[in-house]
Amino acid sequence: MKQTILKLLLFINSILLIAYMGLAAHADFHLNTRGVIPLFLSSLLLIDVTYVSSCNIRENKTISLFCGLLALESWYILLAASGNSITNTIFFALSPVIWCVSIKFILMFLFQNSGYKYQKLINLCLTGTCIFALIGVLVSSKIFFLLYFIQFMASWLCFIFTVIYHRKRVAFVFKSEWRHIIFSLIAVIVLFLTYYFSTMRVPEHLSNFGVYIPILLFWVSIHGIILKEQNSLPLSAVFSNRQLTLLIFSGIIIFSLIAIILNGGYSLLFIMLDALFAFLYVCNIALDFNFKKGHNKIIKESKYHVALQQLQREEQLNLEFANFLHDDILQDLLSVKNMMKKADRPEVQKIITETLDNMNTYIREQMQDYHPTLLPKLTIKENYQNLLDDISQSFPNRNICVSFDCSDSLFLVEPYNIFVYRLLKELVTNVYKHSTGEKAWITLTQDNGIIILSVSDNGTVDADVLSSADRLKHRGLAMITERVNDIDGSVTISNNHPHGICVQTILPMKGDVSYQHFVSR
Repeated sequence: MKQTILKLLLFINSILLIAYMGLAAHADFHLNTRGVIPLFLSSLLLIDVTYVSSCNIRENKTISLFCGLLALESWYILLAASGNSITNTIFFALSPVIWCVSIKFILMFLFQNSGYKYQKLINLCLTGTCIFALIGVLVSSKIFFLLYFIQFMASWLCFIFTVIYHRKRVAFVFKSEWRHIIFSLIAVIVLFLTYYFSTMRVPEHLSNFGVYIPILLFWVSIHGIILKEQNSLPLSAVFSNRQLTLLIFSGIIIFSLIAIILNGGYSLLFIMLDALFAFLYVCNIALDFNFKKGHNKIIKESKYHVALQQLQREEQLNLEFANFLHDDILQDLLSVKNMMKKADRPEVQKIITETLDNMNTYIREQMQDYHPTLLPKLTIKENYQNLLDDISQSFPNRNICVSFDCSDSLFLVEPYNIFVYRLLKELVTNVYKHSTGEKAWITLTQDNGIIILSVSDNGTVDADVLSSADRLKHRGLAMITERVNDIDGSVTISNNHPHGICVQTILPMKGDVSYQHFVSR
């Protein structure tokens, strides 16, 4: 529902921007670039907002933020061509906002919306300097430019510090996505050179161009992500790609003829094209809402519809199962537990209370096992540490000293973060259940795309005996081995000197598809 509201806000923004374009063209406002270049660039971004937002079927927050950034950029470009005092004030106010959102978007894109060290402090710095720069707009131009310069430098320092501190994580992203990044870089260079040489005779054609640079490189990459979601446009449920192309092409031809007949020039043409895509956008919003609410009357089973139904089934099943356990089971158990406190026989009350406590723990374990919750505001290490604490609390009678060695900057992309979570839970639970030792050592590393998880203890079990044991008696370990082998990994069971065993799992983290999982959140 939040995403639907966001899309409606983007649609309203499109209407307001089109209205401003109409007023500007009617009043013949002076354009600094002496032409329709700002109108063209603003229209291009506005059209791209409608396309990217419509294709965001899985409602990814980073892509939604990117759409908002493009909307701000479209206003920025258009207002830069106006000489009005009011619009100039809005134009100056947009600069720090765009810069703040740009840095946040880039960090969110690089870290795939997962938690990282010093995230809260960096967000506080970015937001704080942005607010101070906005206050400077109301004071004077000198104060504003001083505060804006401070924001600019602070933002860059935060960004550089984050990249250096998490250099392995960032290096993995660039190493995995180098083809897309090089293609994006080449595309940006070509577009920049085309713009530069076509506007060489236009004064101030590169003014304020630095605000656009942070998103240009990621603009092509975002489209690469969108293209991975095949037929993710709601209108693709009604029209085929050829029909959509024909529809848009026909609209362009018709509006071009109208602009020629009315002698409106390029300004009228761009405004009408923006209106066309705004209309298609609101159609996409309505179709998307109908599909998700089941109000669609389309008989044909399109790929979009099938993908959306599959997504809805998965999320609905997870939600219903978790809600059932929490609302219908846990609440009833707690109520019975409270009533049993009034029982006349204390020994019966004690037995029932212990039984209910065990069931409560078991059900919570099943909920977490079925749908693990990794908090995005926490780092991977912090999420896994919470898991280890929960496992320890589940075995109050076992006093095992667990040592967890993991870097604060560990980076695992989806779905490997969930997969390692399940591996860690199964292996550590086995230590609590079956090991006779009093200590356990856990090591988790990721280097050059290779994940190594090692869980060892000082019990009395022999590695050879465990490896040759009946698979039915060790179904958890057998299932782990099978799943790891399915993704080209390996599981090694060895003796831990002087006694105990060590289970080492090695997984290749294939980053070339990491953003496909990232957009599927």
